[in-house]
Amino acid sequence: MQSNIWTFITFLCFIYIYPIQLIADWTTVEFFTKDKLNIGNAEGVDSWFLQLPAFKFKLKNLEMGKYRIALYDGDSCENFGIPIIESKPELSDWNIENLVNFSIDKNGIFNSTIGLKPKITTANNRGLISIGSMRGKPLLIFKENNNKFYACGFVPITN
Repeated sequence: MQSNIWTFITFLCFIYIYPIQLIADWTTVEFFTKDKLNIGNAEGVDSWFLQLPAFKFKLKNLEMGKYRIALYDGDSCENFGIPIIESKPELSDWNIENLVNFSIDKNGIFNSTIGLKPKITTANNRGLISIGSMRGKPLLIFKENNNKFYACGFVPITN
């Protein structure tokens, strides 16, 4: 009987503690053009297993063409600062200037889920970019044909 009680207590402790480790950080990033027009959002979540972020983009009213998304080191979309690679060279494996590349046809919609990852995933680099590390930073969208700033989404500090 004593053994069953300890087994039950151990089981309860395991159930109580273990799920805390499985909680993944998440956020919603709203994107606005330089003219302050909302073009949609991206819902981001960290993989609890690999510690790699993924985003479900729902962008609309985009002009035809090729785009890229880059992470910058500023504190807002108005003060987006420098490419984060310049202040954090350890992110070089992440190709931070081209986190996401996509093309838009005449429908003007980008509706896709994309996982972000370094060129080669190792134990040393896989946790360097996460929803948590992107909080408080802007994600900039550039048109590739002229490398011109098109829109910005600020990763909120809190949800």
